[in-house]
Amino acid sequence: MNVPALLIGLGAALLLLLAGYLAGLRRGSSERTRLRGVAEQQAAILQHWKQSNASALDNDRTLKSTIEQVLAPLVERERLSVDLARVGSAGQRRDLSPLLEQVARVGNFGSILLSNEDGLVVAAAGRAPDFDAMAAATARLTGAADQFAANRGGALAVVVRDAADSTTLCRLFTTHGQTMALTATSNDTRLTAVALDPALAKIETALAAQVAG
Repeated sequence: MNVPALLIGLGAALLLLLAGYLAGLRRGSSERTRLRGVAEQQAAILQHWKQSNASALDNDRTLKSTIEQVLAPLVERERLSVDLARVGSAGQRRDLSPLLEQVARVGNFGSILLSNEDGLVVAAAGRAPDFDAMAAATARLTGAADQFAANRGGALAVVVRDAADSTTLCRLFTTHGQTMALTATSNDTRLTAVALDPALAKIETALAAQVAG
């Protein structure tokens, strides 16, 4: 074999190797570009999933907060009803004031007054400037309410909200033929007309013991 032919053969071989190398580079670059595109697409999908879940979580929290705000008055009313029903009394006349003190503490009332239809104090607890004046005002208030509701069987309760944003609740009930008023004051504007009802049974028991004694 002569030298020129050998050189031509070596050159051709080198060209083939170089062409294969370049082709491999092009394929490798194309594959890397494809993989980079796949990775970017997956990252975009993951980011979208995170944002969607974060939005859903925020919506869930907002919904939960709204439900809690709507149910809060109902939950508080139920709690107060259960707690007032549990106040204790030995059924003795001398236990009326301690009983009212329990009612005031459990219900978080500023003052609580038990008075008769003549506007006289029977028992009281808590803080009030003048329970005698409060009893007289209660008699006038409940008397007017009873006249207002005369065609519908009479008044059972009166709720007054004043300019100081406090609430006064007067609950009327009859025991042994006499109309009584249980009046409570509170800073809770959610106080309802039936808030004192769970405590009436214990108070009536104590009043019955007074009559029997």
